[in-house]
Parts: sequence; C-alpha cells; structure tokens
Amino acid sequence: MLTITEFSFAQISTSKKSLLLDTLYLKEVIISASRTAEPIMETPVTVERISSLQLQKQPSSEFISSLSRLKGVDVSQSSWLITSFSTRGFNSSKAERVVQLADYVDVTSPTASLYYGNWVGIGELDLESADIVYGANSALYGSNAFNGVLLMHSKDPFKYQGLSASLRGGNRSMIDGQIRWAKVLGNRWAIKFNANYFEADEFLSSNNAAIKRVTSGGLAGSDPLNNATGNPAGWNAINRYGDAGTTVTNAALTALNNNANYRIYTLGYTEAEMANWSESSGNPFKLFNNGKYKAGNYRLNPSLHWQISPKLRAVYEYKLAVSNGIFQSTSRYAQRGMKYDLHRIELKSDKWFVRAYTVFDYGGKAYDLNSLAGGLLNAPMAVGTQPNGNRYPTFAANYYALWNQVFTAARTTGLASGAVLPNVFAANPNGGVPTSYTLPQPIAGGQPIEAAQALASQLAAGVQLPVGSSYFNQLREQIVNGVGLIDVNGTKTVRGAAFANTARFWDISAQHEWTIEKLNIIAGASYRTHLLQSAGTLFSDGPNSPISPNTNDIQRRDRIVNWDGGAYGQLRYAVWQNRLKLAAAGRFDRFRNFGSRFSPRFSAVLSLGDNRQHNFRINYAQAYRQPAQLDQFIYLDFGTLLVAGNVEKGYQGLNAVSALPNGQPNPDFLKPITLKKIAPEQVNTWEIGYRAQLIKGLYVDMSFYRSWYNDFIGTLRFFGREDGEAPAGVPLPIASGDFAKPAADRTRGRLMQTWVNADRQVRTQGFMGSVEYFWNKKLNMNANYTWSHINENDVPGLIVGFNTPAHKVNIGIAGEPFKNTSYTVNYRHISGYTYFMPVDEGFINAFGTVDAQVNYRLPKVKSSLRLGGTNLMNTNAVQVYGAAAIGRVVYLGWTVEGI
Repeated sequence: MLTITEFSFAQISTSKKSLLLDTLYLKEVIISASRTAEPIMETPVTVERISSLQLQKQPSSEFISSLSRLKGVDVSQSSWLITSFSTRGFNSSKAERVVQLADYVDVTSPTASLYYGNWVGIGELDLESADIVYGANSALYGSNAFNGVLLMHSKDPFKYQGLSASLRGGNRSMIDGQIRWAKVLGNRWAIKFNANYFEADEFLSSNNAAIKRVTSGGLAGSDPLNNATGNPAGWNAINRYGDAGTTVTNAALTALNNNANYRIYTLGYTEAEMANWSESSGNPFKLFNNGKYKAGNYRLNPSLHWQISPKLRAVYEYKLAVSNGIFQSTSRYAQRGMKYDLHRIELKSDKWFVRAYTVFDYGGKAYDLNSLAGGLLNAPMAVGTQPNGNRYPTFAANYYALWNQVFTAARTTGLASGAVLPNVFAANPNGGVPTSYTLPQPIAGGQPIEAAQALASQLAAGVQLPVGSSYFNQLREQIVNGVGLIDVNGTKTVRGAAFANTARFWDISAQHEWTIEKLNIIAGASYRTHLLQSAGTLFSDGPNSPISPNTNDIQRRDRIVNWDGGAYGQLRYAVWQNRLKLAAAGRFDRFRNFGSRFSPRFSAVLSLGDNRQHNFRINYAQAYRQPAQLDQFIYLDFGTLLVAGNVEKGYQGLNAVSALPNGQPNPDFLKPITLKKIAPEQVNTWEIGYRAQLIKGLYVDMSFYRSWYNDFIGTLRFFGREDGEAPAGVPLPIASGDFAKPAADRTRGRLMQTWVNADRQVRTQGFMGSVEYFWNKKLNMNANYTWSHINENDVPGLIVGFNTPAHKVNIGIAGEPFKNTSYTVNYRHISGYTYFMPVDEGFINAFGTVDAQVNYRLPKVKSSLRLGGTNLMNTNAVQVYGAAAIGRVVYLGWTVEGI
C-alpha cells in the first residue's frame, strides 16, 4: 500500500479534510531519496514512507516483518524476531544487498554482516518515521546499498517531550513493554531515554524432508550422498540435527543388500530438543519460564542533545541490546543472549554534519544446533575403557554397530529376544558404565531388505542418549558452552557448539550541502574499520584456527582487521519553472581487499499539473557490493562440510555434483574446477516510474525496472583442500589420496562450500504498482501488486538465491467508523516459489495471511487500547525454507503518550 500519513481532523468538514490531506501529501518533504530535502511526490527513485501514526495503527508482531505489506518489499523470517527485508529480489535471511540505518547509523551485526530484524534499531514508541528507498543507491549510501535502503528516524526530544509507555500481551506467552521519556532542560539541552522488553515462545521448525543431494540448478547439496525422505535406513533431514550418515562398503554387509553399498543415518534430535534449555543455560528472558526457547529482545537507549545554536546541534547516544532468536543459513543457529552496544556522536547543522559511531557485538551464548547434536552423538558413551582395554564407542558408532547387527540378523537367521549383541551398549542415562545391549524383541530371519533396514533403524534409535536424562543434560551443557575441541570423557574428539566471537566496526562520515540559485550540491565521505575476533570458532583467526597467520597482510593470529572508505557527491539542477529536475551523483569507494570502484547515478523527474500532481521519473544507477565479512573470512567446520571464506587466492577443486537435476549421472562429476578469489558484485539498473494524484483522495504509484548483475556473488560446493591446492585422489565411494588423510591434516580433501563470482550475467526485472483511495473518514482503501522475475537459466550450478515470489498482492482497508475508534485490515497473498539457502533448497507454497487491528483512543488520559493479530487464519506461512511457519499471533495492548 502507499504509505500516506494518517491525521486527525477534529471539527473539520469532510471536504476540507480531503483538501488538507491532499495538500499535506503533495507537500510532504523527504530527505532519504537524495540525501537532501525534496517533496515525496517528486523523488527521483521509488520510495515509501511510514509514519509513527501508521505504526501505531497497523497490526504487527515485529516491525521489519510488517514491511511485507508494502509493494516491492519481501521479508524473510527465520524466527519471530530475526527478520530481514529486501527489494528488487534476492530475498534471504542475510539481507546482504540492502542497508538498514537507524538515524543514519548502520545497525548491521559486525560479526555476521547481517541485520537481525530490529534488534538494534529504533523502538516503536521512538520511531517518528521510516523510509524505504528501492533499488541501487550506492552512489549516496555506500557499497552495500545495492538493492535498497531502510532508514529509521527517531523522535526529536525537543519536539516530542514527556513520558510514553506501552504494554501488550498475547498468545505464545508474549509480553512486550516499551517506555520513552524525553525532557528539555532549559533552552539548550534535552535528554531522552528509551527502553523495551520483549519475550515470547519461539517458533521452532520441524521439517522432516531430506536435504537434497543436488539442487534444481545442478549444485551439489550440503549432503550429496543423502538418502531420500522415508528411506528405511534413515536420512539427513533439514530440521533434525545430528542425523549423521556413514556409507557401508563392507563386502559381508553389502552382500545382504543386493551387493550394493548403503548409507545409514542416525536418528538425531529435533529442533525443540536442541533449542529448549535448562535454567543453567543462561536464559536472559524468563518472565514466563516454561522451559521453551524464547524469542527475546531488550534495549536501553539514553541520549543527550545539545542545541548549540538555532541551526547547530550535538548528540551523544548509547544503545545496549540483548536478544534471542533462531537464525538460518548453512545451519540453524540459536542466538542466545546476543549482546550489542552502540555509541554515536554527531554534530549537525541545517547544511552539514559530522557523525562518528561504533557498533560492538558479542557472541553471547550462541551455538549451532547441528554442532550440538553432532557433539552429543560423537561423544564417548562413558569415561574410561572397556574390560578389553578399548575405549567405549561414541553414541554414533554404537548406533551404526547395532544397526548393522540387527540388519544382518533380519536378513539371515534372526535372533531371539534377550540376545546380547557383541560390542554394542545400552546408553546409561546417568552417565555411568554402560551395560551390554540385549534385544528387547525377537528378530525374524529372512526379511526383505527394506523391512530389515526399518527394523534396524527402529532398534538403533533406542541407543541414542535419552532426551532429558541427567547424562544428556550434562553433555548438552558441556557442548553447548564449549569452544573449540573440548574434553568429553577423557578425549578431545568433540567440538564445542558455542561461538566465541566478538566484533566491532568504527564509522566516521561527513557531508556538506550548498545551494547556488537553482543548483544544489552535496559532497560527503565516510570511512569504516572492521575488527573481527572469534578464536577460530567462526572466522579464520585465533588459536583454534588452522589457517596460517599473516596471510594476505591480514593479521589473523588473534584478530582480522579490514577497512573500506569512500567519497560521494551529487549535483541537482531544476529547469522549466522547476518542473524538470536533473541530478547526477557518484561515489568512489576503496576497499582493502578489492581495490577501487565507482558508482554513478543519473535521474530526472518531470512534474506536470497545476499542483505538480503528476510526476514522471527515470533513473539509471550502477552499484557495487563488497563481499560480506563472512564471505571473506568465515571458517566453519560442520564435519561433513567445511564453509570457508574466499579472500585469499581461490581454490583448485573437483566438481562435486554426482547427478544432474533429472537424476541422470553428471558427466562432469569429479572433473577439475578453478575458483578465483572473490570480487565485488556489480549491478546496472534503470527504472521508470509514475506517481500521481489522479483525483481528490486517489493516489497511484507505479514503476518498472530492469537490472543486470555482473560478478554476481553466490555459493558453490566442491571437493577441495583448505589450502586451496588441487586435491589428489578420489573422495567416493572409498576415499583415497588426500581424501583418506586424517581429520587433523589440513591438506586433506573434503566437501567444501565457499562464495564465488558467477562467470556470466544475472538478469532481473519487475513491476510495482499501488493505489490508495481516501473515500472518507470511515473508509480508506489500498492495494498493491508486485511482479518479480529472474532469468533462471543464467547461472546454472550456483546458489543465486532470488527467493522472491513472482506475484505478490496486498489489499487493505482502514478508517475511523466511530469517534475515537479506528481499524486496519490487510490481506496479503504471495505465489509459490523456490527458496534457496546454503543448507538446502525447497518450494515455498503459496499462502495468504490476514492481519487486523482495532484501536480505541482515550483522549482524556492521552492513551489508547489496541486489539490485533497477524496471520489470523493461522496459515502455514513458511517464509524461509527450513524455518518454522510463523503462525497466528493475537495481542491486546495499551499505550499512553506524552504525559
């Protein structure tokens, strides 16, 4: 829908209300589109504005997710609060092609190079407005303003004084409290304080589908040997963790399987079993402590404002945020107690500013669900040794041993109930010496292969460590808090699931604006330094990292330092009675690892009509995107897959795609491939648009764009070595050469994943249109439609991740039918589409959601009540493949403002 500010018009006739609304909308000024003031109707790019009143009246359980009601905006919701938006396609939970700013402060996570929803942004009570600028905007906002920019603007304490507070509760044990207080001290000073607390039971995933061996585009899956869903020998499911596989090649066993190798998978654990915690796990959100994993966020945000002169102001702001959520990328990650702090100082006049800020994040108690489950299964069953002098097996090895013995018995002569199986143990839930395993039931011999495999899987599941047992809880806590290789039962064979990351970036920027008659000039510059530290648990740094230090002049012995900077300028000139506005902007950026790039933008806006109510725009832009810090420096070992950055010299490897998407063998399987060092991504895009008031109260906005991406950054899986050299030998079915080397040898061959540039162009296009009609005070109607398209055959064999429905529709109504009573209802429908993630790909089925809210104002006490909900029909609204469906949320709240 068009985001037109809602106003209250007490004691004004209906005709005068419409006239006043039209005048206000036509004259509303916005800065974000060109970094200088201009009427919103005459912006050279597509832009949307959301006011604070709209935020209060629209149904929402989380701010970023509510943006999906806007035209051209797609949202990925990994969990309740971990949301990300995109425009122009390439939607993902990482949102690497957009920039999210709070008072022009980039609130990205320094560690993960992504935006965790509105964790570090501006709370709703202090949010005066938000602007979305669509498309390539690197010329004015830097290299990562590639497909769009979200700017959130807080309320000025000199204009908005007093105490405001809100409280609401809802299903899933939801509680959301916010407070804002602002006070002017004398004539020149003001202080402001914001705080909020949110918690609710998290949405957890339970998709049991097998991870694909090969993607629809011909890319090796994250488990290219996986069994199909429902295979009686088990399979690696997207939302089961620790379901590790082993390939059986022993001739005596394969003879029982029609002389074919077969693959066994452990049962593993569910997401709920891996995410839900005990009290000792450090849950920072426990108002409703029901043992469930909590989505949560709390922020403390004081600031001091000094009005030095009528046109000059200084600001210092501090922000502390602590949050919980489940994030998805190559795996699912429990982001527990993630902590951020932010410092900002700024000196600003009506023509210039100087701004400096730093954002610091801490890993908190974050951990990888797969690593936790894998650690549980790879832990020895007990401390010490067996009577024969051998160590007790791991839970996974014990599972495989039992499975093969049961399969053998079922295929041959069978076994009697109570038979003791050699070298197989029953799990001791208390962690003591395990007992020998005895069959709980007889096994009939001569069973068919599938029946024998199903029985083996059923009985083997019983020797996994029982969830909730004392030993399970003990190991879980040790692994979930462990960093690097940890000692479990006397041996360092288990890798802890925790991350030890801390990261910070410093940013300084300045801008000046001049107006010389009809010529407007702006010039600015910015510089940013990144400092990454993870002790080798996430990046290739620190004591747990196998990567040699001091490579490529990047100090990796205990940290990684990176930097980038740039300067920009813009000229705007108006002709023909200011009805034709021409603009040219450009930015020069320098990156430590990638040299220099230049991003231009050219635009023209033609305004026609007596009140300039018909506005035609056209713009062309070129933008660059620096590979994210993770893309450059990540080192994350999942055991079966190594995810590594690609900023050094590239890789020599072998093609890992064994089968084509149609199931036929791939003739290029294991052929040598060369992957170059990653380079910045470039987009060239043009857009035409029309924004107008057609008749009184009726507004339309539409645009069409086309984009060409060169050096597109995607992910690729291959067989390689960590040092980038070509591996020797064959990985499958029996490893040889480098692939047979032990895990501690960093020159061994293995399945790897990294970020690479596409060797051909990626092309996208789309159309957006919206209409809004203010019929009268009781009924306002709005609708928008978005069409998005990618040439899917442009880049075979690469995870491009367009992740955007071809068609999206929003239809809404709003109004004030009775005095002090308002309502908003919105219906959203998206068509089905394929969603690509590094962990897997899958089809997102078409769905529609209904959101609604009713507000009742209490003017005498300056407050209002609201009753609302999102996804009221409880549709299976999966937005990220592998993530949970975001179900119905219903809430009741109270807000008081400015007392």
